[in-house]
Amino acid sequence: MRTTPRAITIALAAVFTAAGARGASAQHAGNGYLFHAPEARITLRGGYAMASARSDIFDDAVTNLTLSRRDFSGLAAGIEVGVMMADRWDISVDASYSRASKGSEFRHFIDNNNLPIEQTTLFERVPIMASIRYYLTPPGRAIGRLAWIPAHAVPWVAAGAGTMFYKFEQKGDFVDFRTSNVFPSTFTSSEWTPAVQGAGGFDVSLTPALALTTEARYIWARGSVTQDFAGSGYNKVDLSGVQATVGLTIRM
Repeated sequence: MRTTPRAITIALAAVFTAAGARGASAQHAGNGYLFHAPEARITLRGGYAMASARSDIFDDAVTNLTLSRRDFSGLAAGIEVGVMMADRWDISVDASYSRASKGSEFRHFIDNNNLPIEQTTLFERVPIMASIRYYLTPPGRAIGRLAWIPAHAVPWVAAGAGTMFYKFEQKGDFVDFRTSNVFPSTFTSSEWTPAVQGAGGFDVSLTPALALTTEARYIWARGSVTQDFAGSGYNKVDLSGVQATVGLTIRM
């Protein structure tokens, strides 16, 4: 049975959410402080993934179909698990999923019944990344040996690398430009490819064990054209873009 990236992401989310609930319930907290500095964190986030869509496979879609480049952007969700390495440093692994799906029709062609020639374009991205994060100000302070008070707002920056799965799919009716015939089909290109990212954001404490995390990250990746698009002459697919998200961080 084939495991899809969406299934992987959902499974990771379920596992880490359960772990986060256990960690949060086990966290010993006093009145506005923890009994020790956090050793790890889990962040669940959601937001919007803006796609650059600057390669020729997108150029053709925008030129021939009633699509715009913003139609390749969509909602995103992710999960990140981090471990503290020093007072201001941590390392983390995260996975996210973004999806855009848009119906369209050919701009300059209609079928024999004077009806639009319609199709749907799907664009999915699943980056899985390892990152190093640096907190620009101390994330908290120790009071004696038995209490740790988190700072109210802490800015941070991060950089990382990993891999990304992408899927570009068009399903519906199409025009054979050599004969002008209309035919139904599905065209797909998908693969795993290397990716790098840079990110920045703020952690705003809500309770000693919980923080609101706002983040913007830029992911750079390019994937080969595969499967039904192989041999089409397209250059590599531009998978880069910006994610803007808000999430909840559980300190453990």
